[in-house]
Amino acid sequence: MAVRQLARLHQRLSPSLIPRQHATRHAWPPAAGAAFLFHGLASSASSSAAAAAAGREKSSRRTLGYLLGVAVAMVGASYAAVPLYRRFCQATGYGGTVQRRESVEEKISRHARDGTTTSREIIVQFNADVADGMPWKFIPTQREVRVKPGESALAFYTAENRSSAPITGVSTYNVAPMKAAIYFNKIQCFCFEEQTLLPGEQIDMPVFFYIDPEFETDPKMEGVNNIVLSYTFFKVNDS
Repeated sequence: MAVRQLARLHQRLSPSLIPRQHATRHAWPPAAGAAFLFHGLASSASSSAAAAAAGREKSSRRTLGYLLGVAVAMVGASYAAVPLYRRFCQATGYGGTVQRRESVEEKISRHARDGTTTSREIIVQFNADVADGMPWKFIPTQREVRVKPGESALAFYTAENRSSAPITGVSTYNVAPMKAAIYFNKIQCFCFEEQTLLPGEQIDMPVFFYIDPEFETDPKMEGVNNIVLSYTFFKVNDS
């Protein structure tokens, strides 16, 4: 009886004592894993470098396009600057360009009929400049004149071509202080008109102007005893 019980116990325990077979798991050998990792990193780095190079090339092309556009705009602006400045002055009154419904002649006639008189004396000073690349000597013939509001005056500027070739120039002007510019009326002026001088040629250019009598009664003009009229000559490029 005891023998049979021992036999049955042996049969129950025998399967648990049999060694189990485990599934085999394959791992990358150390050398093969390193090689694979290096290849992946190299491929990733190569792709990143190519993408970066393409990005830089695209950015360079875009920057070059912007620069070319700016250069073209600057060249165009240099040719258009003087006529645009003239139109701007005429539209806004900037720089002393008269923006009035009444002409200078009508103003003079009206004040003459009204018998307007003034006593305040104003010093009008003259300034002359040339732009870079303009081979002219350009100066005011007189440094200043003294006038009273309601009076007209004549002044001259002198220009001389000091180059060995004919040069065409055009001038812009402004009046300072700006708040006095509305009372400074130019009857005759050489501004915005092309002047061509041969090598060594010299000319005198007149400026005929009139100071509005209302200058004297305007409270904003109190303390303004000097007005500066400035001209700048620019070279007109050959087309």
